[in-house]
Amino acid sequence: MADVLTSIGEAVYSAVVSVWHTLMGALPSIVAAVLFIILGYVIGWVAKKVFIRFLKAAGVDDWMKEQNLVGAIANKSISEVAGSIVKWYIFFVFLKQAVELVKLQTLTEVLGFWIQYALLVIAAIVVILAGLIIGRYARNALESTKHSMRRLAGLIIELTIVYIAVVMGIRIIGLPTGMLESAFLIALAGFVIAISIAIGISFGFALKDDAKTIVKEFKKKQ
Repeated sequence: MADVLTSIGEAVYSAVVSVWHTLMGALPSIVAAVLFIILGYVIGWVAKKVFIRFLKAAGVDDWMKEQNLVGAIANKSISEVAGSIVKWYIFFVFLKQAVELVKLQTLTEVLGFWIQYALLVIAAIVVILAGLIIGRYARNALESTKHSMRRLAGLIIELTIVYIAVVMGIRIIGLPTGMLESAFLIALAGFVIAISIAIGISFGFALKDDAKTIVKEFKKKQ
């Protein structure tokens, strides 16, 4: 029993010593990585402030309000949203480089994967955000016309653009989109068929009187 406990103690001691030596060997790299992370956060924060001021000076926020597009992004300031995206993108880029400085293979691989995934998520958010704005812009343009179906058409085009943007965003982060694409094609086909039937019925009603006249003339000739 004593031999077993001694063996376990020696194994634990060896493991602790091995981890300690590994950490001591990687300590300079860890310190450099921490400093790199702090630098990345500071640069990202500064970039956010600069980008927000630039967009506000360019009148982007005012244009969004004039075009009635703010509601598409939950009434948030587009300059604030864009600035936050720039900030976190820069931070994660620096974080990725910081992780690579640490000479711990397993930690580097695990954190590197999730950081890369976070960068893809940010890219997906940009695509979806663009889809929300473009979709609302197209909807507003259609609703400004005098067509009787302008509200329905505007809503449909906005939902279509947003749906496509969401699918593209999901594809960017590497998730399967086959089911969503199939559902979209089915819905699109159903919509086209419904519109065709509605147009056909309307056309038929519009030509009903003309058809009666043609039939009467035909009977007279007979």
